[in-house]
Amino acid sequence: MTYADSGFLVSLYLKESTSAVARRIVTSLQEPVSISWLTLLEFENALLRAVFTRRITTQDAATAKAQFLANLSSGIYREELVDCRAISIEASRLAAQFTPALGTRTLDLLHVAAASMLNCTTFLSFDERQRQAAAALGMSVQP
Repeated sequence: MTYADSGFLVSLYLKESTSAVARRIVTSLQEPVSISWLTLLEFENALLRAVFTRRITTQDAATAKAQFLANLSSGIYREELVDCRAISIEASRLAAQFTPALGTRTLDLLHVAAASMLNCTTFLSFDERQRQAAAALGMSVQP
């Protein structure tokens, strides 16, 4: 199974320096990309922040969200059920393990915890500290 953090997914829907790489990876996958409730929440908030910073318009955000939801419905992504409390407990454990050495942020650890709890073997992220934590847990990281 492959898990994508929200930053990776945002690069598929907004014009970013990482967009081409993200598209190439997702189109090469043979299975749906697993996402969690956290991914959905962060994805939508990232679009709203882009509106706030005037990177995109409200209409651009609505279009990106609609495209994302259409891709979710078509099976490109698969929303996995992961208990909020269980993710929190696992992220706390990962914080003790990784944050002193890597400086990982809470939201990054929540994504890694979700991927770990789902037994994902591949983790998609552009965040270096998040990638290091996922790799330390034995996940293959891309890009």
